Order: sequence, then C-alpha cells, then structure tokens
Amino acid sequence: DMCKNSCCAFTGIYINDVTCRFCNLERYIISNNSKKPQEPQKTAMYFPLLERFRIQYADSERALKLRYRSQREECDDEYSDIFDGDLYKELVEEGFFSDERDIALIGSTDGYQIFRQKTDSCWILMFINANLPPTIR
Repeated sequence: DMCKNSCCAFTGIYINDVTCRFCNLERYIISNNSKKPQEPQKTAMYFPLLERFRIQYADSERALKLRYRSQREECDDEYSDIFDGDLYKELVEEGFFSDERDIALIGSTDGYQIFRQKTDSCWILMFINANLPPTIR
C-alpha cells in the first residue's frame, strides 16, 4: 500500500498508519460495506532481487544461461562485453566473482523532482543481469 499522492509506502514505521503522515489522505478507499476488506487507494509492486535469482536458478534451462559470465571466452584484444573491461578484471583479481553462480548486475538510475517546490524527488533503479548472454539481456 502507498499514499494516493505517492508521499510514502505504508511499510516499516508506517505499516499501521491509516492516513498519510505527510498529506493526511486516507490510506484506504472509504466503503460503506464493513464486511468488505479494506482496499488501499494505491499500491506499488516490489520484486525482491534475491527471490528473482532463486526462481531463475531453480529453472535448469535458465541456470545454464546464467553461467554465461563464468564460461565465456575472454577477449584480450577487443571489448565484446562488459566482462572484457578493466574494472571487471580488477574485481576478479580481488576475489569477486569466484563462484560461477555469482551474479554481475548492470545498474542504472534516473531521478526527477516530484513537485514544483523541489522538496521531494524520486529515483528509479534498474538492474540488468549481466550473467545472461548479451542477446537475451
């Protein structure tokens, strides 16, 4: 559940709130039917990464594709993937990505101001599983 104005998500310290602490809007749609479960005015979807990875590795066909990073041929004279880059090679030398199941993520962020007063902002985070071959990322 989240505030209709997107002020907050009703989780953590807000989990038991029935109104938004920021704009005072009701959390639930007001209904005359007391037998009907309360319906939130707005919801947001959240997909935990760890659970997504577990699901992918549980599928044997997908698990094979996720080994791309550990099984690909290294290119010294050309860059055909992020795994040919210096940063990845440095991380490997430091002991990262030692298990073929270790997951490399490509991250991207984008932020914007929500209101004209510029007191609030929102950031979108996007991650791509780099363990998959580039053709299916």
